Amino acid sequence: MKFTTAFNTIALATTLAFGSFQAQAQTAPASAPAAISQAANTVVWNQTAFKKEFITVNGARLNVLSAGKGEAVVLLHGYPQSSHIWRYVAPELAKKYTVIVPDLRGYGESEITADGYDMLNVGQDIRALVKHFGFNKARVVGHDWGGAVGYSYAAQFRDEVTHFAFLESALVGAGFEQLWNFASPNPGFTFLPFLLMGDITQDLMQGKEEAYLRHLWNSFTGDKTALPFSDWQPYVKAMQRPQGAIGGAQYYRAAYISMPQIQKLNQTKLSIPVLSIAGEKSIGAFQENFVRNFASNVSEFIVLPGAGHFVAEERPEQVTRALSNFLAR
Repeated sequence: MKFTTAFNTIALATTLAFGSFQAQAQTAPASAPAAISQAANTVVWNQTAFKKEFITVNGARLNVLSAGKGEAVVLLHGYPQSSHIWRYVAPELAKKYTVIVPDLRGYGESEITADGYDMLNVGQDIRALVKHFGFNKARVVGHDWGGAVGYSYAAQFRDEVTHFAFLESALVGAGFEQLWNFASPNPGFTFLPFLLMGDITQDLMQGKEEAYLRHLWNSFTGDKTALPFSDWQPYVKAMQRPQGAIGGAQYYRAAYISMPQIQKLNQTKLSIPVLSIAGEKSIGAFQENFVRNFASNVSEFIVLPGAGHFVAEERPEQVTRALSNFLAR
């Protein structure tokens, strides 16, 4: 199997961390029935079916899209993206559930607050948002940092999250520090120190947002035909707003605060059903160990062939199908 430099880095880092660990992950079949219409779902997403509003919760003004009826499903994105990653998945789930899709604090069109990016606080953002919509319980799906935020919500309020899907992620304090490691050459993650540089990060990024995001897209996308860079223009636009480079960077900067928070929460593993989804050309089967670090009731481990890090955009049909099956249990 050939990996890009970034994917080689992930594989190497996880191999070094876990030695001869062999994950018994289920690889999703390459062929799948009943194709989901990405074009049709994009129209639904962009037009009137999803209500767009700004909602202030826990001291942050969040951009939120919502649609559907039924029990609550919350979809959480990660770095360097926004709610836009769910454009193919959310319309399908909204046929059965009330789907709530925020831009996390600091991302997309949400407020870039001065602080509040530690995992306890951003988890509380999502709980407050669910309460705003009138729900006491929710099913939660998180990708990348959204996975960590979703975990924080579920671990702090254990009787309120009923299902948790963890996509292409690792928790700081329970695995991610094995990737955030520069003891040996780590070219895939050279963007991390850049994000920790304080205000100079924004100064250096100004006017170069598209070049920076193209680098991340090129490094971490496994199937560039399925996900062309042109699809990332909403992320470029969001990062071009004032202080746009800072919001997402704050999650990495707060990691040193978040790590002990996660470790304390993880003294007792999650017992709710957990689904793990990873891309073959990214974290892949190694994600099983990351998930077992915090969950005792894992329903399934799925590795999507040919996909990189951005699974909801690169393999939306398989992701939607897996989520639909899991959330209905």
